[in-house]
Amino acid sequence: MKNVYFGDFIMKASPVLAALTLIACSNVAIDKVYAGPNSWGDAEKYAPIQQRQFCDLTNRHIAELAEATESRNEIKVNMTKKKRQLDLDGLLPEGAFNDWIVKVVSVKQVVAPKNTSVDGDAAIVLELWCGTQIGTGQLKVPDGEDVWGATINYDSREYREVSKLSSGDFAVVSGEFMALRDFYAGYKETFYASRSLTSEELKSQSTAKYSNGSELFLAKVKYIAAAN
Repeated sequence: MKNVYFGDFIMKASPVLAALTLIACSNVAIDKVYAGPNSWGDAEKYAPIQQRQFCDLTNRHIAELAEATESRNEIKVNMTKKKRQLDLDGLLPEGAFNDWIVKVVSVKQVVAPKNTSVDGDAAIVLELWCGTQIGTGQLKVPDGEDVWGATINYDSREYREVSKLSSGDFAVVSGEFMALRDFYAGYKETFYASRSLTSEELKSQSTAKYSNGSELFLAKVKYIAAAN
């Protein structure tokens, strides 16, 4: 990883899960029960408006950034990146997102014996249909140290839930994008901590959009549950 940047209980827990549960209960065959989405074609229709708008912004940004990169004008590239951050700041009040439908890419356990605050925590990467990934990552701070961001606390409710997930599963997640000011003291602008798309990745739509970690936003998970 580069350094830069989920029946009564379910109905109360999440309106998206309630809808998925109703679908699961109404699609009963003689020998098979439909248990939630198993493809983006099934899952995308349950995504909230905020998530749809996020992916719309992402798709536009990819096109604009590719054009700016092609110009070989660093100022244009930086302005394109800043515009995207300002758009996200307007869409995500305080970085908060709710009931997004995501696909699990990986779940790992942090091994950091020198940092007891994160050692043993869960590190999860989740993907949206537009290719952007959210979850846990590392960031290089001003003193040159690589620090973990957005880990899931060991033995927390969220930790127990992610322990049940496998790569390829769909999940419902709520949380908060982490800003650079969470890592850099005195940082004033609301820039979200992420690993940006590279120029090489931008050259190919296949690598720019699907399961290659082309863009990862550090996002603190506050609620997560399997959707299937």
